[in-house]
Amino acid sequence: MENEKYLKEFYETIDENSRLDSRYGNIEYVTTMKYIEKYLKPGDRIIEIGAGTGRYSHTFARRGFSIDAVELLEHNIDIFKANTTENENIIITQGNAVDLSGFESESYDITLLLGPMYHLFTEEEKLKALSEALRVTKKGGIVFAA
Repeated sequence: MENEKYLKEFYETIDENSRLDSRYGNIEYVTTMKYIEKYLKPGDRIIEIGAGTGRYSHTFARRGFSIDAVELLEHNIDIFKANTTENENIIITQGNAVDLSGFESESYDITLLLGPMYHLFTEEEKLKALSEALRVTKKGGIVFAA
């Protein structure tokens, strides 16, 4: 897949793990967290689709939430795993936002789709990713998409 090749080359040349620590990245992170925290309840199940190196997943897991993280690129997964501590309840799965067939419908209270929408080039792919995010989210759950 041409898109995956482009993404692999891109993420192997930048420091995605530190991006949200930069001045502008931190604004993005703090703002995003503010909105997510408004809807987060104790015991919520969270899925992060396009988890990258796991910044959001790690934050929520360290607060005691169970996280399923889906990431396309092995490079990002390697960094994600290296930053995961023993006490984090995270399952990391290599996968694609447009096909979450390995995940049951209506399983998550909070669904994060914060990265993939930037990297999907066609409207069909974007709609499929949104459809999959909605499918895995419980009725009354919240989907955050960017």
